[in-house]
Amino acid sequence: MRFECCGCKKSFSGAGLTVSLSGKDRMYCAECYWKLRADYEKKKTCEDCGYFDDESCEKNGKALESTKVGFNTFFVQAETCKDYSTEKKTNTSKKKEKELTPTQKEAIALAKTLTEKGKALTYYCCHCGAPLKIGAKTPEIQKTCPRCKGDLEIINLAKFIKQHNS
Repeated sequence: MRFECCGCKKSFSGAGLTVSLSGKDRMYCAECYWKLRADYEKKKTCEDCGYFDDESCEKNGKALESTKVGFNTFFVQAETCKDYSTEKKTNTSKKKEKELTPTQKEAIALAKTLTEKGKALTYYCCHCGAPLKIGAKTPEIQKTCPRCKGDLEIINLAKFIKQHNS
């Protein structure tokens, strides 16, 4: 089956990559998808604003329109927002960083044990397939992939380490 890219208008085969812009799903070829994603990662986002609260703006009380590019969701109304401010964000982001779930605490403890034993495990990014290591030389758990900047917190590292230690 052939599809037409919404970016370059070229025809391509395969499933393509879906991007949700303004409530409409659009198909892009891989090359246009990576360009679009790079553009969105450079934009000013609402998540950095002090008034951002769970997909809505505290200042104007409106729900924000999300743009999904692959696995990432962007709220880019901040590009044109006159109320954009980063002043309050520092307090809320520090609180969120300090709060660890029991699974995250367990993964940190298991990674520490791996480091003490001098062992290392290789796992792969679920978004781009890049090899990632945890253990002897890299004791800290990565939250994002260094290659594609994808979220790695969806991987249950505690379960993974337990499976490979037994």
